[in-house]
Amino acid sequence: TASSSTSVTVAPLAPTPSAPSTPKKSLRCKKPGCNDKIVKVVGHCRYCELDFCSAHRLPEVHICQNMQSCRQASFDKNAGKLLGEKCVASKV
Repeated sequence: TASSSTSVTVAPLAPTPSAPSTPKKSLRCKKPGCNDKIVKVVGHCRYCELDFCSAHRLPEVHICQNMQSCRQASFDKNAGKLLGEKCVASKV
């Protein structure tokens, strides 16, 4: 009987390049003393750019550092609405 051996050469796997490590974004409220989970859609403050839980999502509640610009933006928005609805007596 003839015995034949087959030899198969396997190339070693190339190491996969690891993805660059990015800092993991914290999923906890940024209000000091609060450790609740953030609310993804409405928990982001557009004035201070931080994320908060549902209890601290409003700028007045989390004592936003940019509260003055928040107030001014609301004032300007309401002033525009009021001027648009202003009643003017017709001149005869």
